[in-house]
Amino acid sequence: MGNKLGRRRQVVDEKYTRPQGLYNHKDVDQKKLRKLILESKLAPCYPGDEETACDREECPICFLMKVPNSTRPTHIRCPFCKTANYAVEYRGVKSKEEKGLEQIEEQRVIEAKIRMRKQELQDEEERMHKRLEVSSSNVNVAVADVEYSSNAVAESSSSAIEPDEIVSSQDSCATPMVRPSPATRAN
Repeated sequence: MGNKLGRRRQVVDEKYTRPQGLYNHKDVDQKKLRKLILESKLAPCYPGDEETACDREECPICFLMKVPNSTRPTHIRCPFCKTANYAVEYRGVKSKEEKGLEQIEEQRVIEAKIRMRKQELQDEEERMHKRLEVSSSNVNVAVADVEYSSNAVAESSSSAIEPDEIVSSQDSCATPMVRPSPATRAN
């Protein structure tokens, strides 16, 4: 007599009834937290891990890898914000098939990022080639202008000079007119 009938509560290890981690929680009432955890109103304070393991599951609130708790209800309100429209649904540990599908999706995302980066590099290379072509065509246009102007000077000076002297005047006029363009000096 005097024994309680009803469901037995899951026994939580004492070390999981205290906050864990790097930070000191001064504003947490340890007794109240322990009571809520033992009454199954709050989840135990399992230590989080940043690496994925087979038997662990990602917490949808803090995003750390936690030990799955299969005895908790399947639909719980967020213990932090207490809003009615935000809820966390626990579906249990993911199957190997679900984990495999996630890995395939992650691989596709990584491959897409690699393709995008290659395309960006290729576009940048094409822009550089176009810039080089434009700058080299500017150099060719400048050389053609120099040749045209030296020929024009030679023709204007040849009208009053004998044909033997035209050759010497072309040489003397063409030499001062031909100067390297600023683009070729920079290289």
